[in-house]
Amino acid sequence: MKRRNYTPNDNRNVIRMLAVSFAGSVKGRNRILFMTVVLSIITLTMVFGISRGKIRSEELSMIRENGTAASGVVESGTASQYAALKSLDYIKQTGRCFTVGAATAAEKDSGAESEKTLVCTIRWADPDAWKDLLRPAYTKIRGSYPEKESEIMLSEKALKALGITNPQEGMEIPLHVSIGIFQSSEETFSLNGWFTDHSNEAAPGYISEKKLEAWGIHPDDEADLVFRQSDRLGWQETEELLYEDLPMKDQYQRITVTDTAGYQAVAGMTGGYGMAVLGAVITLCGVFFLCHNVLQISMAGDIRKLGLLNTIGATQRQLSKIYYSQIRRILVLGTAAGAALSAILLAGVIPAILNSQYFRETGGAEGFCLFHPVILLLSVLFTDGILLAASAGVIVRTVRMSCVESTGYTGTQGKKRSHKERKPVFTKRKRTSAGEMCYLAWRNISGHRKRFLLTVLSLFLGLEAFLGAVVITAGSDYVHVIEQRPDFLIAGQFSTSGREQGYGEEYQTRDAGQDPMLTEGDCFDLLYDNDYDEFSPISLEVRKELMEIDGVDTDKSYIMEGAYLYTVISKKGICPLEQETLAEDAEDDEMIEGWDSDTIQILKEDEIESLKKYVETNSLPVDMDSLENGTGVLILHDHVLSAAQEKLVGESIGEPVYFKTMLSREDRIRWNNMTAQERTEQEEAGDFQMKQSEDFTLCGYLDNRREDFPEIRQTWHRSEGGLYFLISEKGFQRIPAEKKTLYMELNVDHEKGPFVKSSIQKIISEENQRRSRITETAFDEGTGEAGIFCISKSDLMTEAASEIQRNRLILGSISAVLLLAGFTNYFNVMVTGVLARKKELKIMESVGMTEKQKRTMIQAEGGYYCLFTVVLLMTVGMAILLMIRYYMGQKLSYFKFTWPISWILFLVAGLTIINVTTAWIMCKDQGENSSGKGIRG
Repeated sequence: MKRRNYTPNDNRNVIRMLAVSFAGSVKGRNRILFMTVVLSIITLTMVFGISRGKIRSEELSMIRENGTAASGVVESGTASQYAALKSLDYIKQTGRCFTVGAATAAEKDSGAESEKTLVCTIRWADPDAWKDLLRPAYTKIRGSYPEKESEIMLSEKALKALGITNPQEGMEIPLHVSIGIFQSSEETFSLNGWFTDHSNEAAPGYISEKKLEAWGIHPDDEADLVFRQSDRLGWQETEELLYEDLPMKDQYQRITVTDTAGYQAVAGMTGGYGMAVLGAVITLCGVFFLCHNVLQISMAGDIRKLGLLNTIGATQRQLSKIYYSQIRRILVLGTAAGAALSAILLAGVIPAILNSQYFRETGGAEGFCLFHPVILLLSVLFTDGILLAASAGVIVRTVRMSCVESTGYTGTQGKKRSHKERKPVFTKRKRTSAGEMCYLAWRNISGHRKRFLLTVLSLFLGLEAFLGAVVITAGSDYVHVIEQRPDFLIAGQFSTSGREQGYGEEYQTRDAGQDPMLTEGDCFDLLYDNDYDEFSPISLEVRKELMEIDGVDTDKSYIMEGAYLYTVISKKGICPLEQETLAEDAEDDEMIEGWDSDTIQILKEDEIESLKKYVETNSLPVDMDSLENGTGVLILHDHVLSAAQEKLVGESIGEPVYFKTMLSREDRIRWNNMTAQERTEQEEAGDFQMKQSEDFTLCGYLDNRREDFPEIRQTWHRSEGGLYFLISEKGFQRIPAEKKTLYMELNVDHEKGPFVKSSIQKIISEENQRRSRITETAFDEGTGEAGIFCISKSDLMTEAASEIQRNRLILGSISAVLLLAGFTNYFNVMVTGVLARKKELKIMESVGMTEKQKRTMIQAEGGYYCLFTVVLLMTVGMAILLMIRYYMGQKLSYFKFTWPISWILFLVAGLTIINVTTAWIMCKDQGENSSGKGIRG
């Protein structure tokens, strides 16, 4: 056995002949091994290829929808901050950007009066920002980024606004540019390039740094620092790290961070990187055992055959050549077939099923690429590496044994029998024929205990991976995002001018999981056409009609009340928010009145209770007692405070604040009919009196973007400008204003849903027509009052139907291939086990075992594998599913967990069918092959 350097009879033809003969003796096993190689490669390439492709497409879609790959900004950063930001290891890309202002079409030389059309927003970006953070968001890029002072690069939307359908490099672009608030300039640019922008914001136009400096703007001191952090970090963790690692130039400089597009894409599919890594490990382990089991189960027979060759003088090198030659043939053919099928499925079949519409929605076909050569290569290396390593184990084990040991090797445990006194044989209970077969089956698998345990573990991992994929896929279905919405959401529209700027309509292009009431508009844009005290976004008459519709569940519906009022607050109270805009010589107790109205929302008792619990849990500096008893008000903001500003919040608690009503409808009409001089005279005379509330105290500030913030519904709110107050019912009674209906959620009896929907549409249509005829309260002559709108859950479901179907197809294909791998593993275990004991079964037939008994024994062996696997699924597997439930629930607010009982029953049924069918086919096949050829006596 140790003659490794001596190679007698080293004849390549003989070795080749022996290899062919060896392969011929294990044809059945080799066919299974070939199928296993093919399936393993397909499984790995499909699971990882589809996952990567979907995550990448979602990431690219979000980048293009946002108009940038940047996920954070340091406002007005300095050169030293820029250098420090670049040095941080968790910041992957950085750059500098500056927004100059809006650009409109320049007036024509004819001097004819024409309405100025918004063309684009003029911006500047440094090379790093353009290359890494902005360019990925655009497609069909022509030309290059401007370098000369007169050059400009525009979006196709901007060119369309200018009436240019056939752009040419070098053509003149006349624009009127607003530089900041008070400065503007007439410019004639030279078109240096253009691109397609997919975002919903104003079209961008990019200028050179030379032009920026010509306008007196110095980017080193004034530009914002944009960046993208590591995809593994959430926005909150990143923001906290930056406030610690990045020196702020003053306490009011703010850092704003969101989750990266990659982070959101992974979270939407698997909940987070933790679950993605766990899924990858389980999948790799399942494929490892799928390949390893075939050689492991047949190893005893291989060792006996190689031992005979070793006995007649074959060396380790010759044994390796003989054994590896057949394995190599299987690997070459299996790898070629697996790679070809993977390429066909991932590059042809699945993309064809999804069709080109999906590509358009994700920003082009390059955004959704399932087939990736690197993944295929790694899948081939992993699969082939497992089989080669297992083959090496057979060779090593053979040469380490003596010739006698190897030729008689069975793979059973060498456990010594106990010499305890046994009961007489005649006292034992006689087994039935079926019981005897089950006993023999148990002896067969218990004799190979290690192999049995590894096989059960492999079956468990494969099927558990499938169940986990099913639970995650079903629980994170986009349907659950929409199901969180009320059946009908009804609120007031923005004014005509506000809607022309896109305010109040952002929800139409947002994901259904995002807050539809988050807007870029403020109360000025909201109330521009109806800026008077009596106005209610939803009138009492309409509210009553809506609630009286047959089918509306009043108990499950929600009505938000409040008002729009002018705020008067002390300097110290508003200091955390607006310190930079306050006069430096103003005293802390000086009262400051806002120039625009603010939102005051009345909280319900359960909402106050949830806020109290939240404040207590997080030990926040908020006076909830004053809020609850009606003597205080609370400011809710959309994460607008810097870390330094947050520290000022505690000092603002208890500061005085009161409210003033808007002008009455009568006074507003009078005001609109006055000349500018008359308005000045009336203001000086103080004829327009506004009612004033009692004094309140400020209870504090709360950030609604904090991860554990309770679910508090809001009407229109924005991240910049304006104040949003929360007040109790008792507190609002101290304000001399009528409660207005700001927002409604209607939940209905689903059987009456179509009737309710048509009734709501009719009521809204009639109300909007009525308001359009009320023009005397608007600032612009002939403009009616703002109407109301409705978001229907059924409409959202209809719009998302194709996306939901595609997601289910993509994620379902992953589950399907995992299921196929799990069932194939069980099939391989059954078939390979029978083939490895072909001679043993023939001996049993020769001593009287019938085909039925043999089939019963094989089915019993498969049944034991199935039984232990199902026990693991119902114990350890359920514990794993509970961990998945907890993890996904923490990561996705809309995740809905359901026990996969039906799928477990399906797995048990599938294993049973495979067991029975395989035993029947194998016994029939062996019976035909051994007919008349069995061993006699």
